[in-house]
Amino acid sequence: MNVCLIDPEDVLEPLDCPLLDALRARIFRAGISQEDFEYLLRTEEHGFQQVFGESVLLKVEFDVAFIGEHSHLVYVPERGNPPQAITAFPHDGALRVEGPVSWKNSIHAPNVRTRTRQRVGLIATEFDDADWRRVAVVAQAIDEAELNYNFLFQNSNSVVATLAVAGRLGFVDLPGGGLNLGARNLLFDELMGGSQVPSFLIRGGMSQSGPLQTPVPHRFANAANTDG
Repeated sequence: MNVCLIDPEDVLEPLDCPLLDALRARIFRAGISQEDFEYLLRTEEHGFQQVFGESVLLKVEFDVAFIGEHSHLVYVPERGNPPQAITAFPHDGALRVEGPVSWKNSIHAPNVRTRTRQRVGLIATEFDDADWRRVAVVAQAIDEAELNYNFLFQNSNSVVATLAVAGRLGFVDLPGGGLNLGARNLLFDELMGGSQVPSFLIRGGMSQSGPLQTPVPHRFANAANTDG
């Protein structure tokens, strides 16, 4: 992937600037590279609002272990506030959740853990601080519960799917990549005291939640590259 097409000062241009449109389209089409990400950081974070918009929720994912995908959520608030991320990861066999933290400080940010690219999808607009707080409360509850981690069933995709429902959204699978293993495994029942079974699955277990079918209110308009 080529280095960004525009210079940091170009971010001061209006949102309909053709150069910004080109960068936005490329990120949604080809993903965000380390170069793209470092460019946005050089804009002192207001570039995220210029490229993605204000009060929006992004889903970011990348491939792991050849067949699976890791997912995390990024909230871009109003201008003047930095983007924040929530991501899940295994630690000593437990499913832990990091965040909300500044996207540039997330353990999975492109500038922290170099990857060829991370796919980016705009999955909600008019997503405000109250919506993000609702998501963050559930994320904290999952982290504090220290549920068993399982690569196939109970992982970052399980967390993102659960948080999406908490945010009154449905889980979105971005085009390309591998399988969203665990995406249909909501964790609400485990947080309410459900059992973790079977234990032989790598200390794991599959939550017995119902099917993941959550209608998305019209004000949370599905947008760029979310047709997966």
